[in-house]
Amino acid sequence: MKYFPKIILFLLISISISGCKINFEGDVYTSDIIDVFDENSTIFIPMQISFQVSSCDEDLNDLHDELTNYFSEYQYMSCDQGSDFMSYATSKVKVPIAPSQESFDSSYNLVGYLVQEFDDGKYVFMTLNKTLFNSLNNYVEAETFQKLSLEESKVAIKIYNDMDFVNLTVFPSFVDGIPIIYETEYELEKRETLNILSSEVGAAHLEYNGWTPIFKFIDTHDL
Repeated sequence: MKYFPKIILFLLISISISGCKINFEGDVYTSDIIDVFDENSTIFIPMQISFQVSSCDEDLNDLHDELTNYFSEYQYMSCDQGSDFMSYATSKVKVPIAPSQESFDSSYNLVGYLVQEFDDGKYVFMTLNKTLFNSLNNYVEAETFQKLSLEESKVAIKIYNDMDFVNLTVFPSFVDGIPIIYETEYELEKRETLNILSSEVGAAHLEYNGWTPIFKFIDTHDL
């Protein structure tokens, strides 16, 4: 039993230095992607973010004030326990779908979507403003002595096809709850949906490189 206090101390230290998470859940309409590309202009769409906190009983006003600097139209919703038994403050925000990296950077948002065309289709990336991420990480470290990490964060997107028939190629992730390890093609009729949850590798790539691919698509009219 003499080791018991040391074990407890070790667990407390492990908990205290574990990373702080932020989860992202967004809805994207296929017509919005085409509009951004065709018009070469940025639009803003809703996203739900969940920021890990030590307890829902703590005063979260300072956190909310800080997060307004990183998202458009920040609106706090609730604080609840997640499936991992950690507490999360959940808010609604607006994030950009941008046609270029420069357009995204000028929006001054922590995250957003980037649409770019290559020879094999139009790609949709999740993109991260690393300058803002480092700034938010500095705030988190100063307040909690923890680092903000995306490595275990949930990056989820629900695709609504409000156009005609489209082909989507999804990069390794979970699609409608099923894991895929290769680029996989999906066919969507009008009004059909697809739920994509990025892998931990994808989330880590977002943190370290500032972007991660989600899917690419070409519809039957080669828009």
